[in-house]
Formats: sequence, C-alpha cells, structure tokens
Amino acid sequence: MALNLGCAAHIVRVQRQACCALMIATVLLCGCDSSANPGTTADGKDKVTLMLNWHPEAEHGGFYAAKVHGIFDKYGLDVEIRPGGPAAPVAQELVMGRVQFAIGNADDVLVFRQQDVPVVALMAPIQNTPRCILVHEASSAKTLSDLRGMTLQAGSGRPYLKFMEAQGLLEGVQIVPYSGVPNLVANPDSAMQAYSFSEPLLAQQEGVAVRQLMLSEIGFNPYASCLLATQDYITGQSDIVGRMVQACREGWQQYFESPEETNAAILAANEHGMTMEALKFGVDKLRPLCITSEVDLQSMGNMTSARWETLVEQFVKIDLVDADKVTASQVFTLEFLQSGSVPATTP
Repeated sequence: MALNLGCAAHIVRVQRQACCALMIATVLLCGCDSSANPGTTADGKDKVTLMLNWHPEAEHGGFYAAKVHGIFDKYGLDVEIRPGGPAAPVAQELVMGRVQFAIGNADDVLVFRQQDVPVVALMAPIQNTPRCILVHEASSAKTLSDLRGMTLQAGSGRPYLKFMEAQGLLEGVQIVPYSGVPNLVANPDSAMQAYSFSEPLLAQQEGVAVRQLMLSEIGFNPYASCLLATQDYITGQSDIVGRMVQACREGWQQYFESPEETNAAILAANEHGMTMEALKFGVDKLRPLCITSEVDLQSMGNMTSARWETLVEQFVKIDLVDADKVTASQVFTLEFLQSGSVPATTP
C-alpha cells in the first residue's frame, strides 16, 4: 500500500544520497547551468518543473492545490509536477537544471549542503516533523525514553537515529531493518519508524491501536516538505521564484480550506496504491503540523533563523555536517515569503 511505501521512502533516502554524492560532485564540476528557465507557453506563462521527493500524497497537497485551483496560472506559471519515488534524484535534477524546484525536508537540505549542493529552502509548509516512533498502545513505552529492550524497525543511518543515540535513547534497543506494519502488528514488544499521517492508519486497519512517540518532543524537529531551488536559480530567476513561493503558499491555504478536489487529483496521480481514506487521514493529521501557535493559515510556510540554527547545531554535534561548511544563513531564505511582495499576474 502507499502508506508502507511512504515510510520506505525515508529508509532509502540516506542510501540514495550517499550513492549520488559522486554524481552530484561531477555535475558541479561540469558547470551545468541551473539558473536557466525552460521557456514560456504561447500565452506567456513561465514553464517550470516541480519535482516531488516521493509519490504524490497528502504531504504534497498544497502544491497540487495550486495547480488544481488555477493558482499557478494566476501567477503566470505553467507548472509540471513530477512525481518522485524511492530513487528520486532531487539534488541532481536541481543542479543539472532539469527541474527548477523540488520538495525535500530540512535535514535533506543540510545533507545536500554538506555534499556541496547549493540548495536553498524557500518555504516550509510542514512546521513540525511528522517523524515518529510507533509502538502498540498497550506497550509500556510511553515516551522515547522507554524503548529499552524493544526491537526498532528503522532505516540505517537516518539523522534522527544518530540524534536519539546521542541522547542515550537507543541503549538496549535492537535496531533491525524496516519490514513494515505487519511485523509491528505481530510483535507487541516492537517499535517502528513512521510518519504520523500515514502508518498509524495502516496499523489501525490491521486492528491494532498504536501510540505515536513524536521526535519533535525530544527536540529533533526539521521542517518538512520544503520548497527548494538552487542558489543560482534563485539569483537568476528571482521574479519566477517569488511568484512560485506565493502561489505555493496560497495552494496550501486552499488545501486546508477545501481539500476534496485536490485529493481527487492526487489520487489520480498516485499509481502506487493510494486511497481516498489515506488522503483524508493525511489532511487531518497534517493540519496541526502545518498550522501551529507560531504559524497560522495566512503565514503558511514561514521559517525562522532560530529553527535552522538549532538544526545545524544538532547536525554538527552528531557529525553529520561540518560547522565551517554548513551554516544556517546559507540554507534558507525569507525573501520571497513576505506577504504581498509579489503581485499575481493576469495572462
């Protein structure tokens, strides 16, 4: 099912990034121009491509809403949304200029930067990470400090695991490769990595009540589903970038106001077992992750220096990035999130 695949995406991502590091470096040395734009349509709209980091799901809802409801058109943009998957080469496609925008999480951005990929986050729809550890509701594990003696299904090398290890939360925990919800269901003493808007529904469908132990509760809270572009493209195409950011913000506002039509489009675009039930579940669980006490519907996608600085400091402490190579000021910009800074166009 799509829900299983959604979790699997995050398992393979680190391996994918490691395998692609040499390719990225080669592309950079070749001097590919990532600042170019693919042109315009007959009616004057700027053509751009947005690459997803996984198959279309609720976590991409605002971007699809911008297309479904004509918001991209309003801003003079003709946007192709390209689905990703477990081998989605987001960094390479951005650097090579084959796509102009992509979706990735804040922890991906830092890893890309460590690999010398000049990717910048433009907005962050999901404010609080959906990353969690699932355990049986009947389990004695009430917090992430209670996992001792349990078996944890998880993707090797994930940043959150290194963070948990540094906090002493994995002492006495057996880490095994991710094998899916059925094994969690079969073993009451097991735990598994998950996203709060996907795997819990699958467990419920298997008849097992689960508890979500959120990584954000221990301070590991990277933004998710960020809109990304290269620094070269941002510099060379600032007008298009500004319109894209504003259109995507409006798309996310539209998605939470009325997701039905957009969910139908996502369902049609997803060819990997997605269901309408899963999309409805996803919207409900995403809402409190996107709309928080700090960010309301009108300021959707906002980011702060403090959050990025904290994440960089955490990655430096767990030896995932070098302090002299990756800084918070490099990895995000608020330039295009200023309300009303980019007027809509009338084709």
